[in-house]
Amino acid sequence: MAFIEYCVWMVRAIGANLQNILVEAAPSAISERAVAERDQGSRDRVVSLYQARFDHLVRVRAQATTTHAKYLLIALASCFALAALLFLSLGFAVLPIWLAALPLVPGIVSIERARKSKSRAREIASLLGMYQRRLARAQHEWMGKGDPGIDLRTPDHLSARDLDLFGDGSMFELLCDVDTPAGREALAKWLQCPASRPEAISRQNSIQSLRDRTDLRERLALLREGEASEYSWNALREWLIADPVALPRWAPLVLPSLPLAIVIVGGCRWAGLLPVTGAVWLAVAIVVAELTLALFLRRRILSIVSDLHLPARKLESLGRLCAFVRDERWESPQLAELQRKLQGSSERIAGLQRLVRLLDLRNSDFLIWPYLLVMGRTQVTTRIELWRQRHGRELAEWIAVLGEFEALMAIAAYAYENPDDPFPEFVEDYALFEAKDLGHPLIDPRKCVSNDVALGPEIRFLLVTGSNMSGKSTLLRAVGLNARLAWMGAPVRASRLRISPVQVCTSIHIEDSLLDGSSRFYVEVQRLKAVLDLAKSGAPVLFLIDELFAGTNSADRRDAAEAVIRSLVEHQAIGLVTSHDLALSEIGEMPELKGANVHFTDLPTTDGPIVFDYRIHRGKLDHGNALKIIRLVGLLP
Repeated sequence: MAFIEYCVWMVRAIGANLQNILVEAAPSAISERAVAERDQGSRDRVVSLYQARFDHLVRVRAQATTTHAKYLLIALASCFALAALLFLSLGFAVLPIWLAALPLVPGIVSIERARKSKSRAREIASLLGMYQRRLARAQHEWMGKGDPGIDLRTPDHLSARDLDLFGDGSMFELLCDVDTPAGREALAKWLQCPASRPEAISRQNSIQSLRDRTDLRERLALLREGEASEYSWNALREWLIADPVALPRWAPLVLPSLPLAIVIVGGCRWAGLLPVTGAVWLAVAIVVAELTLALFLRRRILSIVSDLHLPARKLESLGRLCAFVRDERWESPQLAELQRKLQGSSERIAGLQRLVRLLDLRNSDFLIWPYLLVMGRTQVTTRIELWRQRHGRELAEWIAVLGEFEALMAIAAYAYENPDDPFPEFVEDYALFEAKDLGHPLIDPRKCVSNDVALGPEIRFLLVTGSNMSGKSTLLRAVGLNARLAWMGAPVRASRLRISPVQVCTSIHIEDSLLDGSSRFYVEVQRLKAVLDLAKSGAPVLFLIDELFAGTNSADRRDAAEAVIRSLVEHQAIGLVTSHDLALSEIGEMPELKGANVHFTDLPTTDGPIVFDYRIHRGKLDHGNALKIIRLVGLLP
């Protein structure tokens, strides 16, 4: 019956694989070609390289599936041949029995080859998933399909919500190509907290050295296990840094000595140094002592074992990732430093894995009694806890190092997919944001309209007026997001950017709060106070304020806006302010404030929909479009 069931299983496996072959062996849309040096000036070339690699992997997976089916057929034929030879040799004695061994060799070899081809097909499936995600990013079809990272946004952050750093269609979702929670946290931290100039330059160098290493990204993808493993990663980190379980100081010495005493007693009895009765009584006394100690430590041992279940599942992945970083040769000093921090990690992790495997022996039917005799669970669990107390913090630091490495790899992939985006130039002499052809990094590059923006000693702020829907808020977000990208070490959406160390502070997406009983105007005042306090503390501030004081009357708005802008400029801040109120344009003309008026406008049309060019024009706006929009939607005749 077992043989028949095995044959049925083989036939079903072959049928399933042949079905996969018919589906996956379809001809690819793009002919295979070598993935050569990429063209720095073309995003389309990146797309074509990804597509070529994807199509190549589809064909390779089809071949691996075909190979798997072929070896399964050989294994099945070997089984039938073995059965036939046994029947002829044992049932009818027409063949010698040794002939039955002939099908064993091809059967065993084919089963092993089938296992390898199936493993290869799984690896290719992982790579195909990676290239599907990357093609979606390169073709700007990624929004809402990735990790929004909302849980990582710092509460009351002065720009995270306004700049779409987190959420669906956010900068985090676009950049996030990591597997571990530590990688997510590193990426989120870099997005929200600007680095120092040396750190940002160091990240730039690392990202540049990793940018073209598609081979590394493929190898890293093969080490990952998917988003479902995040809970296990968190469990591992929490277990490593948890408070130690109090164990008696004598436990590490006394526990191993009791099984050793049983061995000594048995050896003495075998050598004739002890009579049977004495050996038995000594053995019974030792076993009673073991039981007493096991009962005494039982609660603590159960606590350790229960907390270890989920963390143990991630040890193998952690070891592979550490070995991946440790064994590569890195050109960047920052990557070499990360590698240095991981020295000895694989050996430490391997030691813990050995202990965990020893603990799993308690589930073996063959070893259960010897395991109980030597107090196996108590012995091994105690060693695991002592290992954790000695090396747990160190291992948690290694996980953080791997998170930094993953974040660098994710930004390098983003840089590879945006070859036209340069790395910014950092200056420290004065507050500066000077960009040429600045665009919004979350807008499709094929549709994005770029503008030049220059803020510095000569022009401290721009007062931006403009028509509704003309692009004022988009400009603010483009400035803020590119500043965030620059100081996290990433390339920026511009043809050139010179920037000084700045804290990006925004007041864009301001809403009232029923929960707190605060009006929109009061919420905006609170936000502006936080921005002013930061500027007064001496921190370099880049302020981005949308519709300044829109919640109050025109006269109060004019005076309050001038006071806020004047205070920010006096404290060396630079930035942009938008408004529909043309009266605020007077503030941009005050020479002592060193500001300038610019505007967005719609193109002149006689009839039909409103058309915008989304370009910055010098001076203040001289007309509006509110009535035209109202008439277009049919609210007014």
